[in-house]
Amino acid sequence: MSRRRESSRETRRPPAAGRPPQTADRALVVIPARYGSTRFAGKPLAVIRGVPMIVHVFRRASKIRNADAVIVATDDPRIKAIVDDAGGTAIMTSSEHTTGTSRVREAAAKFTHGIVVNVQGDEPLLPAGAVERLIDAMREDRSLMMGTLAAPLEDPAEFARPDVVKVVCDRDGNALYFSRSPIPYPGFAPGAPDARNSAADGVAAVAGKGLLRHLGVYAFRRELLMLWRRLPQGPLERLESLEQLRALESGYRIRVVVCRTDAIGVDRPEDLKKVEQALRSRPAARRAR
Repeated sequence: MSRRRESSRETRRPPAAGRPPQTADRALVVIPARYGSTRFAGKPLAVIRGVPMIVHVFRRASKIRNADAVIVATDDPRIKAIVDDAGGTAIMTSSEHTTGTSRVREAAAKFTHGIVVNVQGDEPLLPAGAVERLIDAMREDRSLMMGTLAAPLEDPAEFARPDVVKVVCDRDGNALYFSRSPIPYPGFAPGAPDARNSAADGVAAVAGKGLLRHLGVYAFRRELLMLWRRLPQGPLERLESLEQLRALESGYRIRVVVCRTDAIGVDRPEDLKKVEQALRSRPAARRAR
């Protein structure tokens, strides 16, 4: 195949016919979106400043400059129609999936990209620049099977919320653990008033010094994603209800790329107002790194 013809396939939409050759460096971004969220039914179609949330997410994902294709994977024809009408690409997947990773796996099986990025459909402030760095990390170290994003966590109230997942890392930037609980426990932080009795004071003392909140973006090596459903669900994953712990419990490294971002995930209807406020206050062209 000529170089000119191959370059014509470097598109953000899947090719109309045939499949591109698989290479370890090609990156497919998949946005899983299901209508029946238990905490927020119809969440992908929630309107933010006149635009459905799933369209916000797709548009931001389309700004990831080193992604070779961006698609939405859904089980609802209404979501597919909204994405298609907005000029995006959506494919139908099974309604039986219980996790986003499972839906992403089904969609990715139709392609042959070596890197698959799972961008949650409830991240309308997705930091495109940070996802680019995550893809770069996977390309630079082909022994990495999985990677994700995190951002500094400075608000004591957010640190205590179970909906805000925290992560701690080793010196090489690989995840040690993810938890809905406050980790690391900051009650003994130097300088915290009455530190042993006040975790909130501890957070104030160490704010900006390493506390990290996890962002719902994952990069998988294709081999691990295809193997995922055969990995055993361990006790930590069941306790925390955090699927990424399956990789850690199975002995896989997860590289954590830390970015500067005010991205806000939408877990509940009340989070929509926070996103709208953030969109009003941030420059339109801002790309968090």
